[in-house]
Amino acid sequence: MAAFTATEALEMAMEIEKNGELFYHEVAAKSAAPEVKALFEDLAAQERGHYGVFQKMLGDVRPAPELPAVEYDQYEAYLQVALENALFAGPDKALTLARQAGDRETALRAAMGFEKDTLLFFYDLREMVSEPNKASISNIIREEKKHLRRLAGTL
Repeated sequence: MAAFTATEALEMAMEIEKNGELFYHEVAAKSAAPEVKALFEDLAAQERGHYGVFQKMLGDVRPAPELPAVEYDQYEAYLQVALENALFAGPDKALTLARQAGDRETALRAAMGFEKDTLLFFYDLREMVSEPNKASISNIIREEKKHLRRLAGTL
């Protein structure tokens, strides 16, 4: 089913988590409201924890089956578009967005967009990993949904 390797997908997941952590730290540092600052610091810590989970999974990956070149190219194109349009594609984009979030509501809405993008990617990722790792991805998906609910409840 996977058109790119589980290793590549896990490395992308780690990058997403790292960029989320950067964003949350930057917004926390700018926040004057103690409750918002605490929320973003907590979310940054959780993103760091998710990074560690994905890092551990890298040791369990096996080679993906060969796919026809056309199918691989189509999925690779889909993935490239998804990552380019993701809210936090790359650390520079995450930090720029955090610095541009001039007020509490803008920062919260940007964070919600990040969590939504992350959820979409992790749903796909769950289908690409081995059966024992699916449960870990499902747990992270549940945590990301909690992040989204917390952010929405803070608006």
